[in-house]
Amino acid sequence: MKKLCVILAAVFLLSAIHPCQALESDTYAAGTADGYIVKLKEPAEDSVLLMENTDLTEISSEAGLYRADTISDIKRLGDSVLYYEPDYKVTLASLPNDTYASKQWSIDYLGASSAWDAGYNGKGVRIAVIDSGVNSMHEDFEGTNFASGKNMMNGSHDVTDEMGHGTFVCGILGASRNNGTGIAGFCTDATIVPIKCFGRSTETSASYIISAIYAAVDEFDCDVINMSLGMEQNMSSMKEAAEYAVSKGAIIVSAVGNSGNSTLNYPAAYDCVIGVGAVDQNGLVTSFSEVNDSVYLVAPGSRIVSLDSRSRGAYLSGDGTSFSTPFVMVAAAILKQYSPSATVEDFKALLQDSVVDGGQAGYDTSYGYGVLNIANFVSAMQNYEVRDIGAIFPDVAGHWASSSIDYCYSNGLFTGVSSSSFEPETVMNRAMFVTVLSRMSGETISGFPNGFSDVPNDAWYTQPCSWGSANGIVSGMGDGTFSPMGAVTREQMAVFLYRYAILYGLSDGTNNSEATLFGFSDRGQVSSWAMDAMAWAIENGLITGRNGTSLCPKENAKRCEVATIIYRFNNTFGV
Repeated sequence: MKKLCVILAAVFLLSAIHPCQALESDTYAAGTADGYIVKLKEPAEDSVLLMENTDLTEISSEAGLYRADTISDIKRLGDSVLYYEPDYKVTLASLPNDTYASKQWSIDYLGASSAWDAGYNGKGVRIAVIDSGVNSMHEDFEGTNFASGKNMMNGSHDVTDEMGHGTFVCGILGASRNNGTGIAGFCTDATIVPIKCFGRSTETSASYIISAIYAAVDEFDCDVINMSLGMEQNMSSMKEAAEYAVSKGAIIVSAVGNSGNSTLNYPAAYDCVIGVGAVDQNGLVTSFSEVNDSVYLVAPGSRIVSLDSRSRGAYLSGDGTSFSTPFVMVAAAILKQYSPSATVEDFKALLQDSVVDGGQAGYDTSYGYGVLNIANFVSAMQNYEVRDIGAIFPDVAGHWASSSIDYCYSNGLFTGVSSSSFEPETVMNRAMFVTVLSRMSGETISGFPNGFSDVPNDAWYTQPCSWGSANGIVSGMGDGTFSPMGAVTREQMAVFLYRYAILYGLSDGTNNSEATLFGFSDRGQVSSWAMDAMAWAIENGLITGRNGTSLCPKENAKRCEVATIIYRFNNTFGV
């Protein structure tokens, strides 16, 4: 089994002898697992009783995530377990050791003063900093807005920084400005919520970071989340936590890593997260910044000045994508100040419109879309219409699937049933579902023959149904009809999407349907022709049980459910 570590993505002082030393070379060898992260299906009464007799530690009860010490604890939960994975150790890099001696070149480089002059300082925005805590008693934090925060390791509110990394990141964001002391913070009116996941040791457990993401949105109602950390392997529980936070309206910004190679690091590599690389004073990508498609953009990450946690009046200079990340977080906070309903999709669009191209024309894996420029970002933001899906469709406001509906609507996959109504709880018909898939394909769908006797040649769904049939995505009812106005069932939805994935090379069509479906009490109700598709959808996190361990395969799919599954599909497969 490959070992997994999560590192805070910073090369604090890269020596002249080893200018691009990869942090992973020193830390990954030490990565070990300690216990397990367990994902439960929605627990029925029997599994609740099991849990009461099993030594589990809660990570997020709402997400069904717990920590178990041993495999035997997991076995006692029986069929209530959806999956489990090792609770790997996560590792911090060394502390910054440069003395404070240089200017904040990032201020002029990013054009930050124009944002400050316009009043964009993050007022009313709550920023979660998932890190090693903070020394809030530093002299340059006088007047900084700190929430109580949380120590995920012991459940207390003691977020004292014993290592310094979190204080350094918080200093970039919130150090007092125009106070004649130290440095100028970039987002001085925001409230910083320090969520401590590291103690004195450079190692911690992945479960702490996962629980911190849930706490950021559920306990502290944070608008944006800074994660100057990363891990090489893709953990299902981490991905689900990130997607959950984004579904609640949060914007997550994460460092891409410091090994200077093409290795993907998570959560930066998730589509729902903004991955940040580093540039130096000359606008060149640093030697330590990762080069891969997780890089959405780059920001200053060399010779960055911030606060030293070891003294009330000490300052440090450091390098790393850890310190690039909070600069992009500043832009996210500015957007949330401007429009609290702005989503990560809005943020992505504005970043693409405002970055300065630093590498090849267009996107490349070194610079991403380009170099952050806050002045450009504010200008683009003021000319950008942030969409509020609840204002467009009042029946979506506050709905659990509002973010997924917003995603589908903004990408032209869904429309409302009228100009002011979406009807999220209304059942979706078969014609509409295949139409959504045809829109998702981006292909020209005209010219295909209509082979269904109950599909008129001039209906709005004629071409989508013909396209789907010709490509083997949809099939009829066995009598030459398609039943376009008939409701699409959950298993039909899985089959159509599964065939779509195979058509476009997103699945090889292999899975273990018997093992995957075993834990569901109504697995016998899944039609034989839908078993592989349902197993594939479950394995990829697209479909979960409706009621505890029940799949309800023959029940009709609602519009809100379809929107959620399409959103998960596009995030999972990078569509």
